[in-house]
Amino acid sequence: MDGSKVQGEDELTHPMRAPITVITATIPGREERLSQTVKSVYAQTIEVESQLIMAQSCSEGFPGPAHCAMQQNALLAAVTTTWVMRLADDDLLLRHHISTLLPFLTDEFDVVYSWDATGNRPREDCTNWSREELIAQFAVRNWIDASAVAFRMNLLRRVGGWPTNYEGTPPFQGHFLGIEATCEDHGGFYLLARAGARFRCVPEETWQYQAGAWDRISNGNVR
Repeated sequence: MDGSKVQGEDELTHPMRAPITVITATIPGREERLSQTVKSVYAQTIEVESQLIMAQSCSEGFPGPAHCAMQQNALLAAVTTTWVMRLADDDLLLRHHISTLLPFLTDEFDVVYSWDATGNRPREDCTNWSREELIAQFAVRNWIDASAVAFRMNLLRRVGGWPTNYEGTPPFQGHFLGIEATCEDHGGFYLLARAGARFRCVPEETWQYQAGAWDRISNGNVR
């Protein structure tokens, strides 16, 4: 033996990891559901760099959108990867989610998203939309569920993370930013669009919203 490496040995010893940190949000009483969500991250064909678990406080009742946003923003300081992904505890990643999005996590894009396999979430491809069209559309509606979406960290930090200036009674009797955004993810997409974010849709089913679960926002059963 000459001590040289066998072809592929380095890849087996140091498997490829995607430059993503997954922030998984949960609330007390949903440990079993959280366990399934976390396992779906570990089951990926390509590993992520790290996963952070955020247990949202319920000391003042079910957490409202602004409260959720503040807690998630506090975790952004711990993210050292180029990309970050939020994953709610009522969502599951299919095994190929990371490997499908990874080819598009380049300097060319800032927000990369794919389809929900249950068909419960909107499906719209805004890859070729202009900045002006993105801003105009996000001002009145949201067609992307922020769960399982990859966000470029430096741009997310530049806009200050997820918006927290919520006016009204949560969860749906109010809004963010003076636009028709009832959830922090909608408001966040609007801020990113205004900052010039480049969106990339990957039109494949790579994650799954658990229909019938106790919804994380409305505090009700979604079917």
